[in-house]
Amino acid sequence: MIKAGGMEREYRLTVPDFDPETPHPLVIAIHGADGRGFPFNQQPRWEELARDEGIILAYPQSELVRPNEGEWQLNTPEDMMHDIDFMNALIDEISNRHCVDAGRVYATGYSLGSMFNYELACHMNDRFAAIASVAGTMPVDPNACDIIDPVPILHVHGRRDPLISYTDEWDWKEWDPVGTMRDIPGLIDYWGGRYGCGSESSTELEDSLYVVMDDCDNPDVRVEHHMIREGNHDWPLQINGTSTHLVLWDFMRQFSKP
Repeated sequence: MIKAGGMEREYRLTVPDFDPETPHPLVIAIHGADGRGFPFNQQPRWEELARDEGIILAYPQSELVRPNEGEWQLNTPEDMMHDIDFMNALIDEISNRHCVDAGRVYATGYSLGSMFNYELACHMNDRFAAIASVAGTMPVDPNACDIIDPVPILHVHGRRDPLISYTDEWDWKEWDPVGTMRDIPGLIDYWGGRYGCGSESSTELEDSLYVVMDDCDNPDVRVEHHMIREGNHDWPLQINGTSTHLVLWDFMRQFSKP
């Protein structure tokens, strides 16, 4: 437990048995709505991967802060920075206790956790080397999204998602400050535009349409997307024959910050 944003915040941590003097990557896995206290998606496979490759895994736990409708703060305003403060404190706390490679800090998330990943991309892009998330989106009109050091992004989303629409923008029922949320092609175009990506390719694979936006202003940055043709609002167990946790990790591991 740590104190951040004026609150006591909880997290779970997995630190495999490895050389404590060697810097290791940190993956922060952000759960979806009502996911507090439950295993993260494919957690046993993440844990196995952590043992094999020397990854530190952190599972921060959400807090519902009224008037929010969701447990993670979205469209973060200046007076509601509690979750961003939590993430900064979490990285600092784990880095103080363990040998973390500061250039290889990553985030993943599902649903509401995926939406919060984009808060990290907007507010903490100087601390994350890459983000790979599933079944979320972000506001059409973010309160703030200052790109200090652009973070590569992979987004996975089901074409048939009935909750977070793939094709249509949508509005929160009661959480008015969040505003209209992006459709998924709009989400990908937003980040490709912010990063000045000059090239886009699409490839039809077994399960997905795989989109890559590259030739960006920063040559070390890409935006990638898997549109799962038969996917709903779920975390697929695999994508094109590869376990989803490996698809996400294989993307993230390509990137590091100096």
